[in-house]
Amino acid sequence: MIQDYVRLIRIKHWVKNVFIFAPLIFSLNFYKPSYIGRTLLMCAAFCLAASVVYIFNDVVDRDRDRRHPKKKYRPIACGAVPVKSALVLAAVLFLSTLGISSALGLAAVAVILAYIGMNVAYSLFLKNQTFIDVMVIAGGFLLRVMAGTVAINVELSRWMLLTTFFLSLFLGFGKRRKEMLVTAGSTQHRVVFQDYSVDLLNCLIIVSASLTIITYSLYVVTSKAMISLGGDKFIVTIPFVVFGVFRYLFLIYKQNNGGDPAEVLLKDRAMIVDVALWVFTIFSLLGFTMLSGGRI
Repeated sequence: MIQDYVRLIRIKHWVKNVFIFAPLIFSLNFYKPSYIGRTLLMCAAFCLAASVVYIFNDVVDRDRDRRHPKKKYRPIACGAVPVKSALVLAAVLFLSTLGISSALGLAAVAVILAYIGMNVAYSLFLKNQTFIDVMVIAGGFLLRVMAGTVAINVELSRWMLLTTFFLSLFLGFGKRRKEMLVTAGSTQHRVVFQDYSVDLLNCLIIVSASLTIITYSLYVVTSKAMISLGGDKFIVTIPFVVFGVFRYLFLIYKQNNGGDPAEVLLKDRAMIVDVALWVFTIFSLLGFTMLSGGRI
């Protein structure tokens, strides 16, 4: 029973909240204990908020999930967790996330409520709106970045937001493509499939993948923050991003993967190594910048 509740809150999906740490890192505050503590608090609040959203979505979709070849094994859909118990858990997590975020100020609470409200709207009706369904998912990642800036009160980078937005679209359309293949595009599982097609999703994946590389490259080369840090040095991180995008395209088209970005990032060795090298390079360059006296 405990395992069923653990599966219900989808702990492995908390990895998506690493976006909250981006402002902490690129503002050169990652060595300050108080800033680290506030970012960790925000991350904890977002993890609980995400679990609230997952539970609510599983309650709303329980009948549809029972007809899905994979989702039918979710705790609520298969009957392992009663609906009432799931709602009680969601209420407890909701109050907990409000309590944690309130310690960071009203702005932090507002971001959390915006995230939960947007996803409740998604579960109820936005997921049936073509293109908007994936754009709402991307909006969730934008709110994560905003949460990171609110937590430590630093300026929001527009280029970072654009890169996050297009990367989220890329992952979201890849997930939709996988779902269409698994369910043969049945509208019983997702109404919006009546407007999507594999060919259309292929185009959207390529466009969003291209924009991800372009916006990240422009972020490194032209953003005020990167220039102040020495943008010419950070150009060396672009190949890691390009490889990551290419690798994910390979997983989508050659291995029919990409259904769950969290699983891909945690299981594919090439992606793990690539992300690790990108992180190592970023921290090395930031450390060199700090030793040289650079600041944003």
